[in-house]
Parts: sequence; C-alpha cells; structure tokens
Amino acid sequence: MTLRRIILSLAAVSLMASAAGVMAQAQPSLAERRAIATYEKEQYPAWQKKIQQAAGFDVPIEVNWNSIAMPGDAEHYAKDDYFVKTIFQPIEVALADITKDDMGKAALKDKLKKISVVYNEAGASASAYKERVKFDAGVLTVNFRPFTNTDEVKDRADAIRLALEAKL
Repeated sequence: MTLRRIILSLAAVSLMASAAGVMAQAQPSLAERRAIATYEKEQYPAWQKKIQQAAGFDVPIEVNWNSIAMPGDAEHYAKDDYFVKTIFQPIEVALADITKDDMGKAALKDKLKKISVVYNEAGASASAYKERVKFDAGVLTVNFRPFTNTDEVKDRADAIRLALEAKL
C-alpha cells in the first residue's frame, strides 16, 4: 500500500469517526427540551447578564442548548452543579479576571466578538479544559461537559482566561 493510500485511509477513518460522534448526539427528549426551555427562561438571563457585566459590554452569547443537554439529566438542569459551575460561572470568573484593569477591558472589547457554548464529546477528555477552549477570529468557544467535576470552577476559568490572554 502506498503512502498516499495509507494517508487517505486514515483521513477517511477520521472523518467517519467525527460523523459518528455528531450523529450519536441525539435530539433531546421532550422532558429535556422542557427543562432546557425552563432554564433558558428562568435562570439563564441572570447568568447572561453576569457574564456581560464581567466582560464590560454586551457580548453576544450563543448557547447550543441541545448539545449541552445530556440525555436523562433533565431533572438536574436547574441545579447550580449542572450548567452554572461547569460552564457559566467559569466564563464569568475568567472575564472578570481579564477586565480587572482598563488594559484588559479595552483588549477584550476590541477582540471578543461572541461567546459560543457547546458540548461535543469528541476530542479531548472532559477534564482537559485547556483543549476544550478556543479563541479564534473573535469567537470564544467553550466546550465543557456539564455536570462533571463541578468543583473545578477555577480550573475551567483559568483555561478560558489563558485562551483569551494568548490572543488579546
């Protein structure tokens, strides 16, 4: 087998694995969609406001609710250990740390265009926070698994802060 065929075979296997990971993420059940809708209406606005206050401006936040809704966990969504400590609080803490002075505020406002919250199981392990945060073309993408390692707010916040600081 030639080197080219080996490379093409590996690329095909990688592409199929990525597609399988995307397809494995099923549409949330009715109970999960209801729990998401309730959370989005009753609790998320306060966290959106906290994150924007920490940033110092009304940065758009795009949450892919279907991707962060874990099957069978609908009854846990409203608990702080689910979305707050694992996703929203680390974002707020990281932004507040960056904007603690005028230099940080100006840099963040100049470069941060959007925050995208999503969970995709493929790639790094759930606790590899640095590998699960990207800041490219003005978009901060946070890919943390909800409801895991809930006491590691600082570790998650540090990963977000470091990703931002590297490109601010």
